[in-house]
Amino acid sequence: MSAVIARRRSRRSNLLVLCALGMVAIAACRATTSRPPFGPLPSATIVQLELEVPDATRAVALALATDSIALKAIREEHGFIDSGWLDSRTLEHTGARPLGTGVVRVRAWVTPAKQFWSEVVVEASFRSMDDPSRPERELDLPLPDDHPLQRRLGEVLRRLIERYGDAESLKALALPKPAAKPDSTAKPDTNAIARRK
Repeated sequence: MSAVIARRRSRRSNLLVLCALGMVAIAACRATTSRPPFGPLPSATIVQLELEVPDATRAVALALATDSIALKAIREEHGFIDSGWLDSRTLEHTGARPLGTGVVRVRAWVTPAKQFWSEVVVEASFRSMDDPSRPERELDLPLPDDHPLQRRLGEVLRRLIERYGDAESLKALALPKPAAKPDSTAKPDTNAIARRK
């Protein structure tokens, strides 16, 4: 009888030790990140660099800062960069209300791609309206392609690809866009033809 009780106590103590170790493991594992809970806008620019995530994050942050784009947060270990709201003319931080393309924001997400490579997704956004009933992220819109900041970001990414990326991807960026084909179903304007005669 005492052997049965001893075995039960031994099992209980083993179970308690395992539970304690499990609790320590759970407490040591932090499932937190300094990245925002949302991803980039669908129209964000994507490039791949032959660098690990912390190194790629550092390289992107340095390239943006070198191009005079002020940055607010750089999280190398989590692969995230945020400029905060910037005046679009000076690219310096501003306390102005973020409405219109005069106040912009740059964010970059860096994630692992293939081995020893990282995927860098860079977005430039603005807000066209202020609606307190909607989540803030829903108010962010991509900057138009012809905005000066979009062109600057394109050049920054081009330089990063030249230094750390694949030359083939640069060729793909340089390909001219195909010309629009004329509409073959449209009939010529008969009034214009009659006026010429």
